[in-house]
This record gives sequence, C-alpha cells and structure tokens, in this order.
Amino acid sequence: MPSIAFSLINIAVYLLILIPVCIKAKRSSLQHSAADHYLANRSLGFMVLFLTIYATTFSGNILGVSGQAYRTGFTWVMFAGLVAAITTSFHLVVPKLRPLSVKYHFITPGDWIRYRFGPDANTLRVLVSIVLILSLGNFLFAQLKAAGEIIVVMTQETIPYEFGVLGFALVILTYDILGGLRAVAWTDMIQGLIMLAGFTCLGLWIIDTSGGMEKLSTSIALQRPESTQIPGTTTLIQWFSLMFLGGLSITIYPQTLQRIFAASSDKALYQSLAAMGIVALFTSTIFLFTGWVAIPLFSLDPGFQADQVLPRLLEHWAASNIWNRISAMMVLLSILAAIMSTADSVLLSLVSMIRHDLLKSTKREGLKFDTVITIILMSLIAILALYRDITLWRLIELKLELLIQCFPAFILSLHWRKVTSLPILAGLLAGLLILAFMLTADIKQIFGINAGLIALAGNMTLIICIYFIQKLAPPKALSNQLVSK
Repeated sequence: MPSIAFSLINIAVYLLILIPVCIKAKRSSLQHSAADHYLANRSLGFMVLFLTIYATTFSGNILGVSGQAYRTGFTWVMFAGLVAAITTSFHLVVPKLRPLSVKYHFITPGDWIRYRFGPDANTLRVLVSIVLILSLGNFLFAQLKAAGEIIVVMTQETIPYEFGVLGFALVILTYDILGGLRAVAWTDMIQGLIMLAGFTCLGLWIIDTSGGMEKLSTSIALQRPESTQIPGTTTLIQWFSLMFLGGLSITIYPQTLQRIFAASSDKALYQSLAAMGIVALFTSTIFLFTGWVAIPLFSLDPGFQADQVLPRLLEHWAASNIWNRISAMMVLLSILAAIMSTADSVLLSLVSMIRHDLLKSTKREGLKFDTVITIILMSLIAILALYRDITLWRLIELKLELLIQCFPAFILSLHWRKVTSLPILAGLLAGLLILAFMLTADIKQIFGINAGLIALAGNMTLIICIYFIQKLAPPKALSNQLVSK
C-alpha cells in the first residue's frame, strides 16, 4: 500500500471514529442550556476529566517545543521546569475557585469577575474577557496552523496546507456545534489515549536509536557544539522567566478554568490534576528528546523551519520498515489528536465568553445564536491561519504574555480579598500598554526577563500603589468611588 494512501486511510478512520461519539454526546444532553452545552452539566468524572485536561494542555505544542529544543539544544531542558510550574500552579487556583464555581454556578471566567467585584465592575469584566478572547484566538490560530503542517507531511503534500487547515476547521466546527463540551470531552478522551500511545511509540524509538545520553551528547557536540554549552546568567534568567510566565498564565486558560467548573466532584478534579502531573513529566521528556535527537540528523539551515523538525524526524523513522511506518503514523495521529482536542475546547470557550461575557446575555437557555457565533468565529480564524510565516513557539509566547496580564484579576484577587476592581482595572490597562509598547518596539526581553513578566510587574506595581492610595484616602473620597467591595 502506498504511504500516501495509508496516511489518508488512517486520517479518515480517525475522523470517522469521532462522529458516533459526537452523536452519542448530542443524545446524552439533558437540557438545551448553557450549563449543559459548555460544562456538560458539570458531570465530568476522573478519567474523562484527566484525559481532556491532558489533551487540551499539551495540544499541538509538541511541534513548537520540539522545534525549539532542536534550535537551542540542551538549554531547552528548562521546558521540564515549565511543565512542573504549570502543574504546581493549579493549586493556587483550584482549592478556592472550585467551591465558589459550584456554589454560584459559574459557566465562564467572566462569572468569577461578576461574583468577585460585583455589577459595578462591568468595564473590568469586559476588558478581561477581551484579553482572554484574543489569547484564545491566538491559540486556535496556532492549532489550525499545526494541523495544516501535519497534514502536509502525512500526505507528502498531496493535500496542501490550506486544505488541511480548512478541513480540520470544518471537522472541529461540526462536533463543537453538535455536542458542546460533552462531545469535546468524550472525543478528548479518545484523543488523549491516542496521544499516550503515540508518544510512547516515539519514546521507545528514541531510546532504541539514540544510543543513550552519552552517545547523543557526543553527536550533538560534534554537529553543533554551542548546543551543549553550560548556560550563562542571562539564559538562567530566561529559564526562570519562562517558568513563571507559563506557570502563572496557563492556569488561567479559559478552557482550563471551565474544566474546573465542569468536574463532577472535588475528588475527581484533584485525582485528575495528580495524574496530570505524572503524565506531564513523561510527555515533556518526549518533547525534549524529539528535538535533541534531530540535531545530529538535520543541519540548521537558514531555510529550515523549526516547526517541521518532528515531521521530518518521523519521515526519517518511517523510511526504514513497515513497523516503523505504522508507529510513525501513530505519532502523527497522536499530534493531530492533540491539536483537535485543544482547538475544539478553545472554540467552545471562545463562543461561551463572547455570548455570555461580551454580549451581556443573561439568558442561559437557547443556543441558536451561539451556533451562529461559532460558525463566524471559526471561519475568520481559519482564514487567518492560512498565513503560514510565523513559528508556533512565537505564537505560544505571545499568548502567554497576553494571558498573564489577567493574573491579578483571577489568582491575586482570589487570595487578596481587600483589593477592589479599580486597582485591578488600572493595573490591567498598564500591563497591556507596556506589553503593546514592547511588542511594537520589538523588545522581547530585558536582561533575560520576558516582556510579559515586565508588563506584569508594571501591572502589579500600579495595583499596589492604587490600593494604598485608596486605603489612605479620606472616607468621603472613598464613598464617591465607583468601585465595588
């Protein structure tokens, strides 16, 4: 069987498996409501919750992360620290936010802003929602781009990049509309299992062919000596900067927050996060070694795209025999599964926030307008994703830099009960302005500290200053402030 036909059959089978799952999810809907559509009626148990959080968190990041490991060498080992920071940071959010979400029936992140700061904080809620929506739009863009790249490799360019992007956008759109979060979570469970199987195959191949760390290190040192050098002070600062950036921002992904809201019980949620911590370490190790193994195999030419490292590595692997071809196909399917699982979750979260946070919808029943928004939104982002000339890792960085500006509105205000909406709003505006200036001036970091963290420092400094000004202000002045709580 020709390899292209083999790839097309596997893609078709994978997509066909998802259809009955979506139909079953649609039939399992208990009511035509926002809580059922966006949170699966808060019924996600341990296994479904674990696999959907896993599949959503890692998404198509393997392309960006392995590409970055290939470009930078062993210094990219800090990605393992980033993953540890992410899994640890969940404990800043879950213990306090989860009980409130159950008691007050949160559906979107905006519901937390409504509860915490009251109706007078409408400007803050809208601005936070806009920032989250822009971050998720970036996220969905990246997933569709990754899907297009994988389809090109799997079909040896028989299916063009543009067709891959548009085709997967259509599939994701279909089962988001059909079954909501229930369909997304159930398909994520299948996709999570495919990911685990595929990444295991990739890990076994790396172990079998790399010859161990000593041989791999020697090969990398011969091919690219700078990749094995001990990092300097600036690089170490970059490590910790990225760990803080990822750890503090990924925990407030809207789709992740909605998984916290959708858990069937506290026990199921905590078990899922514990399992996630273990599997995340395994997965991040595979991501890193994928990039490192590619260094001795492919020269770092100016025209070489880092996002193509893994696909090219799999082509090299599959060329040896039929079993390796099957295993390589499993890995590619696992990456597609990761991309699909994230893209569908992101689309669902995007629509829920636009509908219920931006458009001031108080009516939680009826989803026809939500369907219209979903179609328009996916069409626009799919068209934008046809633009190919940006690396996936840069998209990830931009998303995190934007997301972290919302850290005070969620995690800080969750633990600092005395802070009001005015300092949080002023800080958010300041952080966004600083970030916009740095991006416009093409300043990605200062002394190794990421632009997003520098903007967050300005954000939080202003929050603290305004808080103490409020505290020292005369009672009459305080009574005239249009702030809640």
